[in-house]
Amino acid sequence: MTKQQTSFENTYSFKETVRGDLIAWLRIWRSEWNPEQEMPWPFVLGLIWNSMGLRATLLYRLSYFLRSKKVKAIPGILARLNITLHGLDIPSSVQIGPGLYIPHPVGNVVMARRIGANLSLIGSNTIGMRNTHAFPVLGDNVFMGAGARVLGDIVIGDNVNIGANAVVIQDLPSNCTAEGVPAKILETSRVEKDR
Repeated sequence: MTKQQTSFENTYSFKETVRGDLIAWLRIWRSEWNPEQEMPWPFVLGLIWNSMGLRATLLYRLSYFLRSKKVKAIPGILARLNITLHGLDIPSSVQIGPGLYIPHPVGNVVMARRIGANLSLIGSNTIGMRNTHAFPVLGDNVFMGAGARVLGDIVIGDNVNIGANAVVIQDLPSNCTAEGVPAKILETSRVEKDR
């Protein structure tokens, strides 16, 4: 994957991204549920009520949707409200595919050129610029452990696990695990998508 080429295209509807996010949460909190089944709405409403991370994710989705419809001012207000209520800093301009999972939103800062589907941010993660005003691109199925950072004009491939407190400042290929400061690849293989 090059800096210009990514697997994510802005082809997801608001409904698709929200459904993908709910599926990501249900896979963890109700593992016996199958996405082929009907959405268990009473359980989902309970998750929304009890989970600050899911509420923060849905507020981000609303701000991104309104921005994509060229609504003035409100997307920015919602993004700042998300910081105030949930401690999650994702501008409404950031494209993120469906399946976003952020169980602990406080302290997460996300600014990227583009992020694929099924991103998991465990807590206190930073995705953003390093020395210049250039931001990373993340592929599909990226898992970032608590405190992990992805910084600069870099590309993270698909199916990548980034260990807790790792600082990634160079491109990572698809299907790898990286840890450390600065992050180094521990293994390159088919990383199973079991989130």
